[in-house]
Amino acid sequence: MKPLSLLFVGVLCAVTIAAPAPKGLAPVHDDFDGKLTLDWKVIRPDPTHVSLKKVPGSLVITTQRGSIHGKEKEDAVSEGTQAKNIHLIEIPFAKEADWVTTTCVNGFEPDTSYQQAGLIVYTDDDNYLKWNYEFDWAKGSGQRFIAVVETAGEPTHIIPQANDSGLKKYWLRLTKRGNKYAFDWSPDGDKWTPGGESTWGDGHPKRVGLIAKNGGNKEAPERDAAFEFFDLKVVKGVKK
Repeated sequence: MKPLSLLFVGVLCAVTIAAPAPKGLAPVHDDFDGKLTLDWKVIRPDPTHVSLKKVPGSLVITTQRGSIHGKEKEDAVSEGTQAKNIHLIEIPFAKEADWVTTTCVNGFEPDTSYQQAGLIVYTDDDNYLKWNYEFDWAKGSGQRFIAVVETAGEPTHIIPQANDSGLKKYWLRLTKRGNKYAFDWSPDGDKWTPGGESTWGDGHPKRVGLIAKNGGNKEAPERDAAFEFFDLKVVKGVKK
C-alpha cells in the first residue's frame, strides 16, 4: 500500500503546481473607437464638452474654465470655478504594483494662459500629480511640457530642461515606481525625452486618467484636446 500512497501524494502536488496564475496583471486600454471600453468615472462631468464623434477614434475633451491648482476655491483668478471632465479609472492592479500609463493628444494647440491637456494621478482636488502640455505663460508665447505635484493644496512645478513648442501631436508617459514618478514626452511615440521625476503620495494611488482645462482664466478660449488612446500596464522596467 505504501507505493500507492506515494503515488497519490505526487498527484496532489501536481494539481497544486498547476494552480491558475495571479489575476490583476492584464494591461488596460481604451482606443476611443466610437465608445468607451473602460469604466471611466468623471469628476464634475459636463457632457457638452466631451465627444467621441467630433474626431473619430478619439475622446475629445474641450477645455473650459476651471482649476484644481492650489486652493482653487479661494483663488481670485478662478473665482472658485473648479475643473470639469477629469476622466479617471480605478487602478486595477495590486496596490504595491508599479505601472506605466501613456496617452497621445492630437490637434491641441494652447495659445492662452493655463490651457492644458495631459495625464493625471488623482486622489482629490488638493492631492494629485499632473503631467501635461500647456501654453507657456511664463514666456507669454509658445507651449511647454510641465508637471504639477500637489499635496494638501500646495503645488510644486517641474519644468523639463528638454522641452518643445509648436507640436501638433504629442505623447505623454507617466511611470510609477513606489512613490516615485517619472515623466517622459515624445513627438512621435517612438523616441522619448525624459521630463523629470518626483516623489508623491504613499505609493498606492487609486485613480489615474486624463485632464484638459483652461484653468481659472475666464478669457481663455475653449480648445479641443483629442486623446487618441489611454493605456495602463504593470511594469518592471521601461525602455527609454
